[in-house]
Amino acid sequence: MKGIVRRILAATGVRSGRVAGPNYLQQQVERSWNKESRNLQWFGLKDGMSVLDLGCGPGYFVHRLANWLPKAVITALDLQESSLGYARSQLGNRATLIRASAERTGLTSESFDFVLARLLFQHVPDPLAVAREAHRLLKCGGRVVVTDIDDELFGIVEPHIAELKPLMARYGRAQALRGGNRLIGRSLPRLLRSAGFIDLKIECVAIHSDEVGMDACFPQLDPVPLRSLMAEGQLSQLEYTTLRDARQRLADSHESYALTLLFMVSGVKPMPQSDLVARRPFRT
Repeated sequence: MKGIVRRILAATGVRSGRVAGPNYLQQQVERSWNKESRNLQWFGLKDGMSVLDLGCGPGYFVHRLANWLPKAVITALDLQESSLGYARSQLGNRATLIRASAERTGLTSESFDFVLARLLFQHVPDPLAVAREAHRLLKCGGRVVVTDIDDELFGIVEPHIAELKPLMARYGRAQALRGGNRLIGRSLPRLLRSAGFIDLKIECVAIHSDEVGMDACFPQLDPVPLRSLMAEGQLSQLEYTTLRDARQRLADSHESYALTLLFMVSGVKPMPQSDLVARRPFRT
C-alpha cells in the first residue's frame, strides 16, 4: 500500500502539506460522504465514541468525521509520513495521528468503540491480519466497518466502452503485483468472520454521475491513474490515447452516465463467554 499511496499523493499534489491540482483522494471522500455517514450511523457510530481510522492517508475522511462527531475521540494512523503531515496541518488537535502499520499498530488492546478501514483492504497483502488487529483493538461489543470495492461488481457505464473491461483487468493486475486485491469486496464478510467478528452486516453505497458528476463517479479514465498504469508498464501509449478518447466521448455525450458501488461490511467483537453467562436471567 505504501508505494501506491506515494504515487497517488505525488500525482494529486499532496507534498509537504500542500495540495495542488485536482485532488482525487479528497474527491473520493466527498462523492460518497453523505451515504457513507448515513450507513455508519445505522451501524451504530455515535458522537462521543472512541474511533480509530486505519489507513487514513492525508486525512480527508478523518476531517469529515471530526466535523460530524465533535465529541468523538478520534485516532488515525498511516504508514506515510507525508500523508500524516498534511493531515496534521488540516486537523490540528481534533484527532491523534500516528505513523504505524494497520497490521501491527502498537496500540493498546480494547481501546476503541469503533474501528474504520476505508479503501484499505484492497491494498494490503494480508487483510486478515488487519481484521485481527481491529478485533484486538476493539472493546468487547465494539464494531468494525470495512468499506471497499469489488471490480467485478464495479457498476455501470453508458454509453458502452469496449476498452473498459480490459482496463479494469489492468488495474487489477497492477494492484496484485503490489500485493493487493481489487476483488476484495466479496471476501470481506468471511474475513471478518475468520477474525472473530459476529453480527455481520453488509450495505452498498451507490455513487451516480447524475448526483456527483462523471469525473467524481468514474475516475478510472482520468489521466492520473492511466499515467500510473503506463509508469508500471501495464498500459501502452497507444492504449492510453484510446482510453483518453473514450473518456472524451463520455464527456461529449449528453446521455452518458455511470454508477459505481462501494461495499460496507460490519461486524461486532463479541462479549467474553463469562460476561454472557453472567447476563443470563436467573431462573428457578
